[in-house]
Amino acid sequence: MHSSCLKKLIASIILISNVTYSSFTLATVTMVGNRIIYPADAKERMLQFSNPDNIPYMVQVWTDINTPNSKPESADGPFIATPQLFKIESDQGQVVRLMFNNKLNLPTDRESLFHFNFLQFPGVDDSQKEQNKIVLLVTSRLKIFYRPKKLSLAPEEISEKIKFKLSKNKLEVFNNSPYYATFDKVELLDTNKNVIATIKDPQMVAPFSNDRWSTQTTIKNVAIVKYSLINDFGVSINYQFSL
Repeated sequence: MHSSCLKKLIASIILISNVTYSSFTLATVTMVGNRIIYPADAKERMLQFSNPDNIPYMVQVWTDINTPNSKPESADGPFIATPQLFKIESDQGQVVRLMFNNKLNLPTDRESLFHFNFLQFPGVDDSQKEQNKIVLLVTSRLKIFYRPKKLSLAPEEISEKIKFKLSKNKLEVFNNSPYYATFDKVELLDTNKNVIATIKDPQMVAPFSNDRWSTQTTIKNVAIVKYSLINDFGVSINYQFSL
């Protein structure tokens, strides 16, 4: 980060620390989309932010490899985001350019996963120093799917490579595709398509890998696995697999 930007951020945080407490102010800046698909042949991706609130916000962005509690100073993602720090006025928008820096030798036969983070907090000016207000710093975190060229199948065909196997109280899922499979909902049905059990919080499954999910109790007479996957546009699409 440029030293001038860092100084502005530090100054803003110092100003926030001088504000006392009483009412709460929640961050409202949003980004279009709930995931980022980055094609390997793309020069950049343009990310659109908006601030529907009636006050300005400061926003800082960074990427990481897989660090849930990632901080800007420890950012290790292979992407350059510019601007890294910006002020977004009330009812205004801001575009951030995201570019791959080519510093990692990534697989060419499957997607790679990274994360995009943005920290936001409301701007505080000198006139607000004496007001009683708590300012919350809110961090949002989205997945970046780095997608190589010419993968073995199209992303909309991922369900063709998803298989399931039931063993006592475990449902094993096999993702034989080059894409990350993000499951939204998984249900086990009998021959009459009645729901016997539901998998709670099914986890995302990496390319060419498998996982096991607990059904809590031993389930019998399961004929169908009904599941939904989140596609590139963040939409949940339903599928079925016959056991």
